[in-house]
Amino acid sequence: MRFYKRMAPIKVLSFDLDDTLYDNVPVMAAAEAWLLRALRDDYPESTLLGKDNLAAIKHRLIAEQPELAHDVSACRRQVLTEGLLLQGVTPERAGELAERFYQGFIDERGKIIVPEATHRVLTALKDKYRLAVITNGNMPLERTELAPYFEIVLKAGPDGRMKPAPDLFQRLAEQAGVSLSEILHIGDHINTDVAGAVHSGCQAIWLNDNGRTEADLQCLPQVALTRLEHLLELL
Repeated sequence: MRFYKRMAPIKVLSFDLDDTLYDNVPVMAAAEAWLLRALRDDYPESTLLGKDNLAAIKHRLIAEQPELAHDVSACRRQVLTEGLLLQGVTPERAGELAERFYQGFIDERGKIIVPEATHRVLTALKDKYRLAVITNGNMPLERTELAPYFEIVLKAGPDGRMKPAPDLFQRLAEQAGVSLSEILHIGDHINTDVAGAVHSGCQAIWLNDNGRTEADLQCLPQVALTRLEHLLELL
């Protein structure tokens, strides 16, 4: 545990999800693999859609519609739809198939493994603070064992631009009825989580569990932790 700045009074704890409360790398790898298998095997109209051409479609669509970069769900749906249209699928069928593939992907995306330490930390903190989620991703929290811990869940896209933009932090303050300085955000990413929170006027904890040095920081959080459970010693 390393202290950088004095902590002010806190009313709400906001958490990043991916790679903060669980390991997201194997989850995303499995979900992406499922999607590519489904595109290859399940419907004749989709068998020519692979990783490279999907990536090319995504790059083009974001260049044409920059707002898609802030909504991973809308972007994935549109990429799948556009890919199917390019294969000659009718618009109605393309939309139907894209949604089917997307929902299958989201089912896989929700198959997270929540460590016992995460449950222990959230259980203890829920008795003392209001808990919220601020995420750039589209993990279906409501389908997982994490859902009961959180009062407010905000996702980039439906609720505002991606972190480090201030939108989600500002929206949390409005919904919770607190000042930005009364929010303490906990996350692993030095840009989206630490810089995003600090520049928005919130307090921040950097979960540095992958051995990065403080020289990587763009701005200082209140505290840096190497393990999530160290929150119980701090708060």
